Amino acid sequence: MGTPLTATVATTLFGVLALWFAGRVVANRDVPDRVSNLLHLAMSGAMVAMPWSWAAPALPQVVVFSAGAFWYAGAALFRPAADAGLGVGHGAHGRIAGLWYHAGMMLAMVWMAVAMIPGAPSAHEDMAGMGGMAGMSHGAGAVMTGDVPWALAVSIALGTLFVGAAVWLAGLLVREAAGPARRLEVADLAASTAMAAGMAYVLLVLAT
Repeated sequence: MGTPLTATVATTLFGVLALWFAGRVVANRDVPDRVSNLLHLAMSGAMVAMPWSWAAPALPQVVVFSAGAFWYAGAALFRPAADAGLGVGHGAHGRIAGLWYHAGMMLAMVWMAVAMIPGAPSAHEDMAGMGGMAGMSHGAGAVMTGDVPWALAVSIALGTLFVGAAVWLAGLLVREAAGPARRLEVADLAASTAMAAGMAYVLLVLAT
């Protein structure tokens, strides 16, 4: 379920990422790239609050991140040359793969928005008639997937996928950093790598 310490780790990581994406939103002039950074800024902000009782309501997150998933899917289908992958993938096929990857990340955010509901009582608390003490046993905020086997399986599967993505992106990062890539491209890829690692961390540590 996570502890205040593990929640603080997630909040710190995504707080730093939020600052990075905010700077990229302001600095960018390319519209697809700016939209992509804006969506990742929204993700980072949601993830800063998600482990805690003051997290945003699920519905606005579902709306925003579902729209983000459709936007990335539309870019992959109709604007594959769009520079919106935040350093993920190079060449025509690589850019398209990067766009689909970010679409999947948006859908993972939708899942976490509905699966990680702070302050909700767990199933065993309801059965014991302890509704008035809801959330007290959940440390840094209630994460409900551990009480529902199929939901737990979904979170673990998604977390494992993001572990793989983080490893893949880290490999790309090492290769790009050693090559002729611009510093900004390397920094974007580093942010994408940290985002994947953070998603894996939240799904595997806090959502279980």
